Amino acid sequence: MSMQSLPLVSVITPSYNQAPFIKRTIESVLTQDYPHIEHIVVDGASTDGTQSILQQYSHLANRFRYVSEPDRGQSHAINKGLQMARGEIIGWLNSDDTYFPGAIRKAVAALQQHPDWGVVYGKGLHIDENDKVKYPYIWVEFDRKKLFNFNIICQPAAFLRKHAFEAVGGVNEEHDWCMDYDLWNRISQHYPIGTIPEFLANSRLYDACKTFVYELEPGFSEILKTSVKHHGTISNEWLYHYTQKHYKQGAFWFLHKLKAYHAFGPSPQIIASNRYSDAWAPQNLRMTIEASHGPMHALLIKGSNHNTAPLLHFHVMRNGKLVHNFQVTQARFQVVIPITSEGQQCEVSIFCSQQILQSHPNNPKVKRSISYHLEEVLPLSYEEYQFYQEFTNGKADIENWVNRRVPSPRT
Repeated sequence: MSMQSLPLVSVITPSYNQAPFIKRTIESVLTQDYPHIEHIVVDGASTDGTQSILQQYSHLANRFRYVSEPDRGQSHAINKGLQMARGEIIGWLNSDDTYFPGAIRKAVAALQQHPDWGVVYGKGLHIDENDKVKYPYIWVEFDRKKLFNFNIICQPAAFLRKHAFEAVGGVNEEHDWCMDYDLWNRISQHYPIGTIPEFLANSRLYDACKTFVYELEPGFSEILKTSVKHHGTISNEWLYHYTQKHYKQGAFWFLHKLKAYHAFGPSPQIIASNRYSDAWAPQNLRMTIEASHGPMHALLIKGSNHNTAPLLHFHVMRNGKLVHNFQVTQARFQVVIPITSEGQQCEVSIFCSQQILQSHPNNPKVKRSISYHLEEVLPLSYEEYQFYQEFTNGKADIENWVNRRVPSPRT
């Protein structure tokens, strides 16, 4: 079979300051035994010697091209490469990853045997800076339900039909960490995804790699956004990974993220409050709770009292009726108030026994009434309340709760 009768494969490599690794990446492409390849490196104006390395390959003409100019990051670079690509099959190989010998030939053969597949992926290995194998990437036959659980596709071991890649609009440039996870979710809505049970690529992991550096932020936010967008909630596997690995972030950090993306479904929100902008609470704290999308099960507050009264008494009113009271005896406190919403919107006021007149921070001539410093106030849905209770009981309790949780993803 002549080279021209074989489909052209365009391998896109987004690059920025990867001089220690990019030569190994390029060599792993150019030494493939598949003859009809073009390698496109889209560099973001690296300053570490990468450009000199790329220049060494510029004589290869149609087999190797590169651009080096400022860009908007990895996702933008991939989309630029997609526009430059002439092949009907696309490989996406980051500038610190490498292909196994024969990877492209095997991927092309699989796609030719299955013309309906939009993507094919094989197995991958995680390697360190020195190419030493750390452990294999999880590999399972593709199933969209499994994709909800976790990113089951080793990105460098995946090859895409260009028309499928373009049909979903390329990589979502809003993402800077899990753009591949979002891409697999979008493509799998329209095209079958196939597998090859052979190792095709190495994914490099090391302390300074993006996978590690960005895992917490923007990683968790992007996982929540992607999961809710495509499945309506977050899987237990993602939740387990983050709560166990990043438990020290604390319950409020997780709750803010979970509520922001409605990861447990519609979440009640405070839409109006008389709390001061510097987080001091007036003696009569008033809030309007919006619960039209999801009812409130409890109100969580976190505050501190460093003033004259060692004992604070609180009375909680909902729509003008007393529903709860409690006391605080510690300088720092965290209280879960058992109060549900009534209807789509309700008014909640928390009256404190302490009142202090304090000069306004922006105008010392003006006095204001304060009571205590209110660091956090969060209305919680039932599942958010359960999460908080188990999280604050300890790492083992939140692990058990996550394992018992039964999410209901959209298919």
